[in-house]
Amino acid sequence: MRVRPRPLVSWALFVVYVALVSAIWAFNGLDYDTVAESSDTIVKGIVIPIGVGAVFLALVTTWLGWWRPAMVEDNKAGPRWALLIPVLLLVTALLGVTSIDFGAANTSTLLLLALGTAFIGFSEEILTRGLMIVGFRGSLSEGWVWFLSSLSFGLLHGINAFFGQSAVATARQIVFAFVLGTAFYVTRRVTGLLAVTMVIHALWDFGALGTENTGGDTLAIGGVLLYPTAILAFIVLVKILRSSAADSNQQAAPQPAQPA
Repeated sequence: MRVRPRPLVSWALFVVYVALVSAIWAFNGLDYDTVAESSDTIVKGIVIPIGVGAVFLALVTTWLGWWRPAMVEDNKAGPRWALLIPVLLLVTALLGVTSIDFGAANTSTLLLLALGTAFIGFSEEILTRGLMIVGFRGSLSEGWVWFLSSLSFGLLHGINAFFGQSAVATARQIVFAFVLGTAFYVTRRVTGLLAVTMVIHALWDFGALGTENTGGDTLAIGGVLLYPTAILAFIVLVKILRSSAADSNQQAAPQPAQPA
């Protein structure tokens, strides 16, 4: 690594990314509630700003030398059955995709949306569950790493309130993102690969925004699977954090003196 991981780097990247996306949104006159309305709004509200953010984060990750620790979890943890969590998240995301009314969809609009949500999946994951986790681990316990990375993912959506989304809707989105971020954190820990959460995240947003664009049935978005998945994620989270705390205590314990 070129730069030593520390929380200050994590927060600096978060602030710069939010400022960058916000500046482009302000320049383009974004109304968040209509971001998926047409090809034009998708380009101005997702493809360009999040695409620029993705390039920025890729360049920064390269300069920091953090690609491997950001993308690969060397400390995989959790029981084997915890792999059910990413499976349930993927199924829920795919149910969202099936909610899109493809018959009423404009093909070019959906292609642009697919590109934009791919940028979202990459950018938001490499930032909050990649780079920020690496930085937080520089000096914080794993409990704080989980909490702050999930909180930052929630707060990332707070900027929507400055671009037309109601305060109530934004508050709900922040809480929802924190819970989903916890499930994504657990997914990273049990699979060992950030790419898994990137794919699920992109599919999730494609289904949600695609349904909004076509006026399809939104009942599958989130769906009944989300609740048991969230409960399972928090159960596994407790097991992971307990294991991490035990490992830290063991490492911190004084070693017995060796015989002369």
